[in-house]
Amino acid sequence: MKPEAICFFDMDGTLLTSASEVSLKSLEALDKMRQNRVLPMIATGRTLTEIDHLMTITGIDSAVIMNGQAVMYQGEKVYQDVLEEELLRRLKEAADSQNIPLCFYNETKIRATQNGSALDKHFKYLGQPSPDVDPSLYLKEEINMALLLLESGDEYFPERFPELQFVRNTPFSNDVLRKNGSKAKGITAMLKVMGYQDVPTYAFGDGLNDLEMFQAVSCGVAMDNAVPELKEQAKFITKNNNEEGIYWGLKQIGLI
Repeated sequence: MKPEAICFFDMDGTLLTSASEVSLKSLEALDKMRQNRVLPMIATGRTLTEIDHLMTITGIDSAVIMNGQAVMYQGEKVYQDVLEEELLRRLKEAADSQNIPLCFYNETKIRATQNGSALDKHFKYLGQPSPDVDPSLYLKEEINMALLLLESGDEYFPERFPELQFVRNTPFSNDVLRKNGSKAKGITAMLKVMGYQDVPTYAFGDGLNDLEMFQAVSCGVAMDNAVPELKEQAKFITKNNNEEGIYWGLKQIGLI
């Protein structure tokens, strides 16, 4: 049955508190949404292996993952964009030349090309263990997204890879995806595949990788802890992620 509305939630800094937890009030709000036939979906830079426990806790079974590089709808993959092997080879060589760890992502795995302090800091920041090292994963499996682990030196890569975009998403990393890739692209593809183009859409976010998402939905809600650029694009600003911003934002826009 077609939902009355769809609401997309970024994870870090949005649905998750600073302790990487989903509050009881947010869980209550998600239940009320479902009672109102509003479909909650996760929209994150993470992949499935990083969020499966959170999907279990929240009862959410649909997600835009890896910044829109793939979409899972009720447990089924309905869209993905695969990065070419030759492109990933060149990216790995460039990262190696700067002694920068690179991570390869698909829906089930994350593997690093090498260890490094920024790698450990990034995954500690997310509350996760650092991934195993396998610099050849891109030769064996389809890769949807990459991640550069660096605290500075961002300018080295964009001029060498005009076909890619590099978005700083934590103090220790740049998300790497195709130039036109974004959460918005994944959302648009999913709505088309499911025949939901006429369904009202909402999104909650806090970071730079949520900018395009806000432009792709009917209403964007920024957390109070969001970056200024996102607040400028938002139709509403709710409380921060540690002060029940999800609950109050959903009340504000009338979804619960």
